[in-house]
Amino acid sequence: MILESGNKVLIAHRRLFDTDQPRFFTGLVEAYEDGVARVEGHSWSRDSFHGTFARKGDLRTKIVSLSSGTVIVYKLPSSVDLGSLEIRVQGTDLLATDKSGFRMDLTENVVQAASASNRPPAAR
Repeated sequence: MILESGNKVLIAHRRLFDTDQPRFFTGLVEAYEDGVARVEGHSWSRDSFHGTFARKGDLRTKIVSLSSGTVIVYKLPSSVDLGSLEIRVQGTDLLATDKSGFRMDLTENVVQAASASNRPPAAR
């Protein structure tokens, strides 16, 4: 079985447009059947002014279709402490971390330094 009751997951909603903000949901799988999971946990929202992420305080139950194509579901290690989990920006990286040492890179774009040979010619 792909997911089982008690599995810890991080759900990333696919951004459909350039202006869409990253959206996440973390929690415990309550049930899984035929590609659909019922997950109890917390939504995460981004403060666009500060660029930080905050876990919403209210507990929610989300029904997620793994085959919908609109979400990416990450099965987290059982050792992850969901209570201390943070989603934070560190430099150009977006990381999910907890107090037990778990670290997951959620960065969508890989930033690479352009080499001199790849730079466009300077305007004259």
